Amino acid sequence: MANVTRVPLGYNSAYLIEAAGRRLLVDTGPDFRGAAGAIESLLHGNLPDLALATHGHLDHAGLGRHWQERGVPVALGADDLHLVNRPGLSDPLEFRGFQEFIESSGAPPGPQGELLAGIEQRREWALRAAANGPYPPPPSDRRWPSGLRYRSFVPDVLIATDGRALDGFPALVLRAPGHTPGNLVVAVPEEGWLFSGDQLLPAITPTPAIQRQPRIADGVDWRFHSLPAFVASLRRLEKLRFQRCFPGHGEPFDNVDEVIRTNLAQAEQRAARVLAVLKESGPATVFGLCEAIYPRAVQRRAWQIVATVQGHLDLLEAEGRASCVGGLYSAAL
Repeated sequence: MANVTRVPLGYNSAYLIEAAGRRLLVDTGPDFRGAAGAIESLLHGNLPDLALATHGHLDHAGLGRHWQERGVPVALGADDLHLVNRPGLSDPLEFRGFQEFIESSGAPPGPQGELLAGIEQRREWALRAAANGPYPPPPSDRRWPSGLRYRSFVPDVLIATDGRALDGFPALVLRAPGHTPGNLVVAVPEEGWLFSGDQLLPAITPTPAIQRQPRIADGVDWRFHSLPAFVASLRRLEKLRFQRCFPGHGEPFDNVDEVIRTNLAQAEQRAARVLAVLKESGPATVFGLCEAIYPRAVQRRAWQIVATVQGHLDLLEAEGRASCVGGLYSAAL
């Protein structure tokens, strides 16, 4: 019999699984002011035997260095190593990849300049978050009591094998790429539990991201096509028929199959909308599709809309329903 304790950390939730005298912390927690102390207080000073980050984003792996300094080993998906061992966008090839993506998106000079400036701001922010200085001010949405820091670290355990059993724990770690290249979920088969990180959330449907491959080099496509991988991971999890899900944000829930189906339906609806515009208007750039489908939103949230449309184009292309030649997307004949 396993026990689970939810650890609320602002907008995030981490979980302590206790079984057979062992303690597994799922997600390290975000590094905001007071977060580490709050976790240890809730754990009554009993440190976990292992902390596993479901993926390398700062709100799920931000306290990785903290746990290592406390003598707790930290595990991560091998294909997310690039997210934790250096500040974001500090790799010149990665930064250039983002620039070239924006320049080839079809955005006119004004929006293109804003998108390029936004990438530069993201790089500067990542460098500040990686510094071991004072905590930044709270974000405007107040998701955490302060801004987040993200000190780089090298995980003690890199997980590259699907279905890996953790020594001493009645849990299986499943690779679920999509949200990030090395995204993981944790299953406790005996209980029918799924610890989903950001792979499955109770009130949020998938929004793909523009992100890099784990390993990039000159002359190789640098971009990880996240949405096709995300959808494939959801379809695989659907077959496992979990009874209860413990997400990285929000409250645990029982209608796991229903939430998975909702996510898959949302992805298909958005992809179908993109395909319908391609069939009606003919070949189009990514930004041209953004303006056709989300004319108001793209003016306010250009990067999010570009990422959403590109993700669904990736899905259509992976399924053979669309193709891209010279930066122009067309519906398949």
